[in-house]
Amino acid sequence: MTSARRNALEVFARDFGDVHARSRVNMLISPGESDKTFPVTVLGVLSARRYLIVSAPTTADGSLIAVFKGLTLSCRWFNASTAFLFNANITKILFEPEPLLYLRLNDRLSRRAVRNLPRALVKLPAVIKADGVIHCLVVDLSVTGARVAIMRESRLQVGQTLELSVKPRILEQDFLLRLNCTVMTPAEPAPSEFPEIVFYGVKFDHLQDLDLLVLQSYVQECLMDETDSLAHVLLAARDIVELTE
Repeated sequence: MTSARRNALEVFARDFGDVHARSRVNMLISPGESDKTFPVTVLGVLSARRYLIVSAPTTADGSLIAVFKGLTLSCRWFNASTAFLFNANITKILFEPEPLLYLRLNDRLSRRAVRNLPRALVKLPAVIKADGVIHCLVVDLSVTGARVAIMRESRLQVGQTLELSVKPRILEQDFLLRLNCTVMTPAEPAPSEFPEIVFYGVKFDHLQDLDLLVLQSYVQECLMDETDSLAHVLLAARDIVELTE
């Protein structure tokens, strides 16, 4: 891989690869009868009263969307395996320290299973061996397949077979996996700020038992880390002291 291509993939891994920035604590809402959707972050759950605390919706440039107490929001949320659709009513609006909404969940919701097995958000460097060697980044992963990001010029074809080499780290140990795969989806553009990058979906073929156990352990570890937002904030401190006792 040339230096320019490697740099583009490294920039993508740095900027898109933040799992917490892509975390499924994000939810889509539509105010009232509007057909427009806005992302918000779920900041807290009051289970006993069925309340959510979420960030106030904003436009792409950061401007607040006009909402009011009593407004009904249509909400969509996806976890690792299921899509949920439900309504919630705004019961309180706060502006300090940040604009927040308190939402009371309605008693009725709809759900749909989108996959049988959970898929974790990851940023795992990998190498594809097909007609040549292609460096890539695995951006989500399950025990049945993965989504990989590669340079647009490195084309793959639906139905093509290849070997994906990854090295997940579990319990302070690296495990080298060489997984036989089949390309299942055509190229999908990455977000517009990464015009040189495309995504492909691949399916794992005939996993060995050890590979299956390693993948399952890694996926579960990544799912736990993805939702550990408090640790993510704490570890962003400028000065971290490692305690030995």
